[in-house]
Amino acid sequence: MHAYAETDQLSQLIGHKHDLLSKLQLLSRRQLQLSGHSDHISDLMRVVAAKQTLIEMLLDVDRRLDPHRQCEPEQRQWRSPLDRHRCSQATRECQAMLDELKQMETEAEGRVRANRDEISRSLQTTQGSTAALDGYASTSGSVHRIDLTAG
Repeated sequence: MHAYAETDQLSQLIGHKHDLLSKLQLLSRRQLQLSGHSDHISDLMRVVAAKQTLIEMLLDVDRRLDPHRQCEPEQRQWRSPLDRHRCSQATRECQAMLDELKQMETEAEGRVRANRDEISRSLQTTQGSTAALDGYASTSGSVHRIDLTAG
């Protein structure tokens, strides 16, 4: 194994993580667009399923990064200072994307919750109206009718 094998692998894994997080960002933005709209539930479920696949891949990459976390950064041998800088920059971008993903997830959850609450209120109103109509219908049979056609 050559001297740069560890950092080459680290760089590759960080790049893969960066790509997965970028895809997750796109799907999360789509999820935000769809969340809170009950007429787009099937589209929302497809987005969530696609996100789950990417999250599983991301977890796999993260597990493969574990051994690299044990090394002291200053002990790593890089092909060049530029390679080290690129990997460091990609790592910072990954963290920023993760932070943004957490915010989007919280916002989407809030939108779905608000939509659920609105549907619940609407159902309660509908049930109240139905009960009132049922009550009216049951009493209308005992009310005397007035014939307005007789002259």
